[in-house]
Amino acid sequence: MSKSQDYPDSFELMEGVTMTFEPQVRIVKIRGAPDDDIFRVPSHWHEDHDEIMTIYEGRLKITVGGQTKVYTPESGEVFIPRGVPHSIESFKGEACVASERTNPTEFDKKELFFRNLFAIPGGLASGGLVPMMQVFYHGDGYPAFPIHIALLEKAFVSILGGYIAPLLGYRLKYESLKQL
Repeated sequence: MSKSQDYPDSFELMEGVTMTFEPQVRIVKIRGAPDDDIFRVPSHWHEDHDEIMTIYEGRLKITVGGQTKVYTPESGEVFIPRGVPHSIESFKGEACVASERTNPTEFDKKELFFRNLFAIPGGLASGGLVPMMQVFYHGDGYPAFPIHIALLEKAFVSILGGYIAPLLGYRLKYESLKQL
């Protein structure tokens, strides 16, 4: 497999939604056709990095720490502190372009997280909870349960992703970005 096939610059996340990798930045483009999927990122949090979102076109509904707002290009940057549950949702039939970067800036773990998440056999919709938690375990991601208890969420990811996934034979496709 060639380098470009093994480490593609873009992924189609779902119908009408793509993610493109640029150095230390991820760009999400939502086409917004009537039959396209709604881009949804369930509530989750990170221990080792903050996220900074910028909306370039359209609008996104972003919930940070239980407070939901609709963000547009006029909103400026959206700062999402580490440790705070957050979620993202697009609007049906509306085009949107947004970027995500991290603090610290040199955080290759974020790109590895997305590359491994999109490489789960069967895709995000049907790839299964165990391989997804393995990606979370190695990628600084934790699902936020309805009652946010960080210790419980970390234990959930550690047990499923760190212990059960390898025992069942799951392996990450991308161990590092050194081939890029």
